[in-house]
Amino acid sequence: MAHKIDTIRKRSVFLHVRDNGISKKSNGFNLQLLEDSNLDNIILIGYIASKKIGKAVMRNKAKRIMRELARNVISKYGKLNTYYILIAKSSIFDIPFKNQKEDLQKLISWLWNI
Repeated sequence: MAHKIDTIRKRSVFLHVRDNGISKKSNGFNLQLLEDSNLDNIILIGYIASKKIGKAVMRNKAKRIMRELARNVISKYGKLNTYYILIAKSSIFDIPFKNQKEDLQKLISWLWNI
């Protein structure tokens, strides 16, 4: 069952998740998450691609990859009332999309089985 997902747009929310949430690293990206019971049965997702990734074209490509990952994985396996933030690494372009999907699934299942 696909859950309703929305995008985080405010910097204060990114900082709140960074300071209070859980973080886990993968080969192509980092994942931060924070469970919040005040959300109305929704999953909020944020995407970060810093200038370390490259120029605007590369950052936009990294964000497109992460948005597709979120649509395929987090919408199915993510937990409601949770903030997720995907932070791109420069190696995101070198890893096949299929492997990135598997990595994200493993991260989400590992984080909820703590």
